[in-house]
Amino acid sequence: MLEANSARMQSEPCKWRSQQEREGKSLRRAAEALVMAYPGIRRLPDDHGIEETAAELGLEPHELVVVPVAIGHRAVDLVVVPTRTRRRGGMPLFFELKASAATIGRTVVLVPESFVRREPRLTNAFVIAEAAETAVGATDRMRMLVHLIENGGSAPLLDLAGLVNSGDPVAGVLGLVVEGGLHMDLDARLMPSSQVHLVEPGL
Repeated sequence: MLEANSARMQSEPCKWRSQQEREGKSLRRAAEALVMAYPGIRRLPDDHGIEETAAELGLEPHELVVVPVAIGHRAVDLVVVPTRTRRRGGMPLFFELKASAATIGRTVVLVPESFVRREPRLTNAFVIAEAAETAVGATDRMRMLVHLIENGGSAPLLDLAGLVNSGDPVAGVLGLVVEGGLHMDLDARLMPSSQVHLVEPGL
């Protein structure tokens, strides 16, 4: 029995760490989808510089999610703070991370997990992100562009989908949102009547 109890006690930390790693991967997928769906934000390659600085401060890999992005011409490191980390009093380390990054010319923006997980924003982001690889021909793009211009820069999702001749017309429209040419209100439930807008210069 003592051996069984010892084995169980040894397995608990492994189970806890495995759970934290799964939650971390889930949070990363959510953050990545949100970045893909937001206009004016472009994903940059990982260089792990912020993660290395975080490790030096004592933050474990599962205690944060780092997503390098470009907002316009400005490079920014989005650092998602898990709710569990914040509740355990870990915010001072994140403020220190932000300050340390600034000394090497990096801009860190702290993003609460609650912002990333907010609905219907997250579900919308996942739906839009899944359409990233959908091909839309030049003729279909022109049809949508003309329709949007003639209607003041906005049109219902289903109307634009009706102009696309690809296998999945709705995905074709949402794919252009990922490309950054169109944008939608992520905080409103995605519906056939959802308005799709041309991205204004500088957005």
